[in-house]
Amino acid sequence: MNEKMGFSLLELTFVIVVLSILAMFAIPEYTKTHREAKVAVLTDLRGKLTNAVDTLKTASNIASRKQVINGKTYVQYDVRQHYLVSGKLLHPSEICHILGLTSGPLVEGVAVTSSDGMYTCKNESPKQSWVKMNKLESTDCALAYIAHYHNEIITTVDIKLVGDCLE
Repeated sequence: MNEKMGFSLLELTFVIVVLSILAMFAIPEYTKTHREAKVAVLTDLRGKLTNAVDTLKTASNIASRKQVINGKTYVQYDVRQHYLVSGKLLHPSEICHILGLTSGPLVEGVAVTSSDGMYTCKNESPKQSWVKMNKLESTDCALAYIAHYHNEIITTVDIKLVGDCLE
């Protein structure tokens, strides 16, 4: 008796071709969706940072919330923390601190990973700091905080996504 055991080479080839075609469409879509979700998290952080900067600007108008230490002005944003300001705007070294990603201000030129390991923050210069989400596949997307000065006082700030973010 000649019983057939297993699959023929033709049947296996057909299954592999079908699975390859499905993977060809599914994998890029998964990667794209995964990346868009992470960019959305950075966009959410941008909104939180914008709100924090506006609240800090308001708080800096209240004399009892200001504190000068070693010639630098700090403003109490919430019950627990004071943040370094220049004029009435947040100093770039404080962006990850005010977002709760670091326990204190950033040191210029030093990249710091958040306690949960999801973000990296860096104060590039007195004018710019950024936050990147770790493991953001195939993109160089960051939330940038860029300060514009006049006579050593920040006059305006730009809070935007930079790099090859989807917008």
